[in-house]
Amino acid sequence: LDLSLSGEVKSQDIYLPASGLRSHPEGVEALFNWLNDKWSEIYKRLSGNPPILGSMVTICTSSFTKPEQLEKVEQFFKDIDTKSFDQPLAQSKDAIRSKISWLERDRDDVATWVKENGYKKASL
Repeated sequence: LDLSLSGEVKSQDIYLPASGLRSHPEGVEALFNWLNDKWSEIYKRLSGNPPILGSMVTICTSSFTKPEQLEKVEQFFKDIDTKSFDQPLAQSKDAIRSKISWLERDRDDVATWVKENGYKKASL
């Protein structure tokens, strides 16, 4: 992830190395931790390009699935001026809320189906 900020990656491509981590729980956590740790560098590098900055915020936050993760996102951004990426941040939080609701509603049904169909028990 730090390679993204090294200058070797063009600003318009900075999201590419990060986006691949969104499909795994450890990658999702790593992305958000990186966003926290490197926010000042990310913002400085991308503040002149709000669409790319918004994309990075989305990539680093929207894959969360738990209420405590949503709270971490809200806490992180509560004292940050989000004017240039309000919409992507709001959409990320909506996506997280949707995933939380889906899991609360369907977790047991999916776990039952996985077990009944002989698949390894999924960690939902």
